[in-house]
Amino acid sequence: MSDTTSGQQYHAKPGESLADIYNIPGIVLFIAGVVSLASTLTAAGDGFTRWVAVGATVTALCFISSVAVFWLEHERLRRLAQRRGPVRTEQQPRD
Repeated sequence: MSDTTSGQQYHAKPGESLADIYNIPGIVLFIAGVVSLASTLTAAGDGFTRWVAVGATVTALCFISSVAVFWLEHERLRRLAQRRGPVRTEQQPRD
C-alpha cells in the first residue's frame, strides 16, 4: 500500500506516516495508554491501591499493544517495498 501523499511505499518525510490510516489503531492505543497512566497516577495519589494495580496493567497493555501495532505496520510496509522493488525517483525535465 502506498502512501496517499507521496505515492511511495515508505514514508519519505517525517509526519507522513500519520496520514496512513493503518497507523490509527496504534495512535489510539498510545493515547489510551497516556490517559490510563494519568488515571493510574491519580488513583495512586488518592490512595486507591486496588485501582493502581488495574491501571498499571491496562497502561502496560496499551503501550505494548501500540508498539506491536506500529511494528507490524512497519514490517508490512517493508515487505511490500521489497516485493515491489526499488522506487524510482526520476525528476521531470523542466521546460
